[in-house]
Amino acid sequence: MDDKLREEILAKAHEILNDETLLKALIGTSDKNLGGKIVDLRSVAMQKMDGELKKLKRSNQQVIATAYENLVGMKQVHQVVLKSLEQNSLDKFIANLDTEACDVLRVDCIKLGLETHSSLQNTEKYDSNLSELLDLYPVNFVDTYISQGKNNGSDDVVLRPTPKGCEQLYGKLSKNLKSEGCIKLEIGNEKIIGILALASKEREKFTAQQGVELLKFMGSVFERRISHWLN
Repeated sequence: MDDKLREEILAKAHEILNDETLLKALIGTSDKNLGGKIVDLRSVAMQKMDGELKKLKRSNQQVIATAYENLVGMKQVHQVVLKSLEQNSLDKFIANLDTEACDVLRVDCIKLGLETHSSLQNTEKYDSNLSELLDLYPVNFVDTYISQGKNNGSDDVVLRPTPKGCEQLYGKLSKNLKSEGCIKLEIGNEKIIGILALASKEREKFTAQQGVELLKFMGSVFERRISHWLN
């Protein structure tokens, strides 16, 4: 080896140790010199460590991506909630859901509906007719739709692909919607049952693997806000 090259390598030995490509080349050269019948366990161990390191890097990237998505989702929900608190009437509240809330949450459709209830029969006391503002459904519709007939009654929030019969909620829009998040609402002292449904054209927008805490929070705020106008 040329003396000058040798001196440069010795002077920067730490940089060689930190260079993954150089280390692999040195190990590969060492293995060739050993011959075909001898295995250097150090190289085997390093290959295994290299594989584990790559797995760890991928895992860390997934954790960081998930944490970022959670932060973005939290910011979006908080923004929608704060905007809903600014509305001073039910019709403006619902209009905001159809426009700004959809954009902020990056969904293609938001539906708010209530089951028919004795306290809803006389709509003259409201600023606007409820049937013109939102959809009214028969009693037990919400539990049946959310459970899809399984009658488990345990889930107040579901995230899933849009099921058969989703046109009951979304009408003509249902043809293009691929996933949904549904929140059961219990409004006011009389427990008027409602549903808040968010739907997207993206299949992965709402999946069963995602957390439901943020949607539960948004649903609880909406329950109180709507109760202000209905009771």
